[in-house]
Amino acid sequence: MLNRSRRISELLKSEISDIIGKRLKDPLVGFVTITDVVLSDDLRIAKVYFSVLGDADKKRDSLKGLERARAFIQNELGSRVRLRYLPVLHFYLDESWNYGSRIDQIIDRLQHDEPSHSCDI
Repeated sequence: MLNRSRRISELLKSEISDIIGKRLKDPLVGFVTITDVVLSDDLRIAKVYFSVLGDADKKRDSLKGLERARAFIQNELGSRVRLRYLPVLHFYLDESWNYGSRIDQIIDRLQHDEPSHSCDI
């Protein structure tokens, strides 16, 4: 079941990316990249994580646009993917890239601020 869930997640990720990139004409939705699709155990709910280039306003607008276009995306998905139950989509902004970038900045700053511990003998 886990392997099937993973295959369906990857298929949904690919198809949703294609729909958003080629079919969605909402001006609120910026340059969106689908980063992950996580399915519930019963495969009826899909959490769709995305990242978007831009500031906080652009990210908020893109989330609003995706939520507004959910029915359209689900309809398109239904015509492309044959499943017994098409999962209900829920969109979430993926902040992991920002979090990782912030950690990298902190590590870099610590490395540059740390005095050398070399010993002169």
